[in-house]
Amino acid sequence: MDDVRALRAWLERDEPLEELLSAGELRIEERTGTDGPKGRLGPDIELVLQLLGDVATVVALTEYTNRAVKTWKNNRRRLQGGEPDSEIRPLGPDGE
Repeated sequence: MDDVRALRAWLERDEPLEELLSAGELRIEERTGTDGPKGRLGPDIELVLQLLGDVATVVALTEYTNRAVKTWKNNRRRLQGGEPDSEIRPLGPDGE
């Protein structure tokens, strides 16, 4: 859960994503995941990025997010050791 919150803070400060957030074109939410592995204690928390305007495309948002997550993972690995548990899955128009 700490990784999710740290990643969210990182994404909110990443320049292209920060611009979309400031303009009200993007929202980043934490949600309880429903498809986590069986036997895992506690709920999985996932970040959902939702475009609210037409300024950026899903492709551009995915590119920005992939780059930001890769940089965050490298930073975390270097500073704290270990691999953070994160995965990027683009959602379809129906949210699945």
